[in-house]
Amino acid sequence: MMPINHLFHRRLAGRTPKTIRAGIEAPTSKLDMSRLTRTPIYGLILVLTVSFSALTFPLQARVQLDIVAKFRNAGIELDIVTVVDSEVEASKSKAALLGIATPLRSSFSFRREEWLLLIDLWSKAVKAQSDSWKIIGSMKETETSDDSVLIISAGPGIKFVINSSRKGLVAYVLSKDDLARFAGTLYRVKEFFSR
Repeated sequence: MMPINHLFHRRLAGRTPKTIRAGIEAPTSKLDMSRLTRTPIYGLILVLTVSFSALTFPLQARVQLDIVAKFRNAGIELDIVTVVDSEVEASKSKAALLGIATPLRSSFSFRREEWLLLIDLWSKAVKAQSDSWKIIGSMKETETSDDSVLIISAGPGIKFVINSSRKGLVAYVLSKDDLARFAGTLYRVKEFFSR
């Protein structure tokens, strides 16, 4: 094995004093200690970053949320979201949310069977539109700690009301202009449950 000085001098063989003075290469009389200590620190930072990413990846990948559609009317927002929880048994891994955001936020969760009931209530509400509001039907949320009720009404549009025992009442009126897009969203989520 060659001594370190011999290896160092060998590496610099053929280099001109000009490149050494310009700071491109270290002078032959000293080792660049800052470079030697910097390399292990960068390695440590790289290892810690990769380790942290590997530890948090399962947490990030466990639940996947996809916003399927957003509707806005008079400063209020209605969101349709799909959820996949990879750490739950397959029959319970998928859910959908209908969320309403006023200054208050509330959402109602659905499994496949409840989503099909929502489509049925939606179809009835579309057919029953008029100048005055009429309640078409309601649904009680299941498998949650919050006793929420979703009420669907028909009138000059379709009204969704979420009445939550913890968060109170929020409502969203879907305008006639958004009915076709909302219907498409309902069927996209139905396909999501079928996959």
